[in-house]
Amino acid sequence: MPTAVISVVLLLFLWGMASFFRGFSGSEKELFDKSLANTMNCSSYRYNVEVKQGGKETITLVEGARVKPNRVHLKGAMQKSQMEFIQIDDNTYMKDPWSDRWFTLKGNLVAQSELFVTEFNPLGLFNFKDVPEIKKTGTERVDGVKTVVIEMRPNVANPFLELKYTDFKFRVWVDPDERLIRRASMQAYMPGGSEGLVVDMRFWDFNENIKISPPQDKGLEKQ
Repeated sequence: MPTAVISVVLLLFLWGMASFFRGFSGSEKELFDKSLANTMNCSSYRYNVEVKQGGKETITLVEGARVKPNRVHLKGAMQKSQMEFIQIDDNTYMKDPWSDRWFTLKGNLVAQSELFVTEFNPLGLFNFKDVPEIKKTGTERVDGVKTVVIEMRPNVANPFLELKYTDFKFRVWVDPDERLIRRASMQAYMPGGSEGLVVDMRFWDFNENIKISPPQDKGLEKQ
C-alpha cells in the first residue's frame, strides 16, 4: 500500500477516535458535576421514573414535569394503584382515582415525604457525601443523542436509603455537548450484596415552555 494512502487511513482513524472520545475531555467528576448542575438549573424538564424492587418487580412507573421555582405534575402508578398529583408552591392537588375528583392538601409534605421524594424530584437521588469511585465506561445513544456513560459508587446522603441499603451503584448518561443528564440509574444493594432497589430515570424537554396549572375541577375539595 502506498505511503500516502497509509497516511490518509491513519489520519481518518485518528480523527474517528478523536470524535468518539470528544465528550471525554476533562475529569469524570467534573463532567458529572457540571451536567448535574446544568440539569438542576434548567427552568423546566420532563422525566419518567421506574422503580423495581429486588431488580425485578416494578413498583413505581410515573411520568412527571418540573417547572421552576416549585411546580410539579406527576402521573402514573405506584404499587399497582393509579395516582396523579400537581404541586404548586405550598399546595398539593391529588386526584382521587375512583371518582376523578381533585383534593387540595395544604403544605408540601407529600412532595417531601420519603414515599414520594424520588418521584417528585428524581435528581434528589444525587445528593452525595462523596464519590470515592467514578469512571467513564463508553458511549451510548439515548433518544438519538450520543451520550457519555459514567459509572460511580458514591456514599449517599439520604437517611432513608442509608437505613435500608449498604452499597450503591449509579450509571449516568451525559450529553457531552449540552452538559445535561439524559438518563440515570441507581442500584441499591442490601446487606450481604443482594440487589434491593433499582431506579431508572430519563430526562428530556429541557427549558421548554411547560405549563403546570391547578386542576380546573368544579368538585375541587380542600383537606
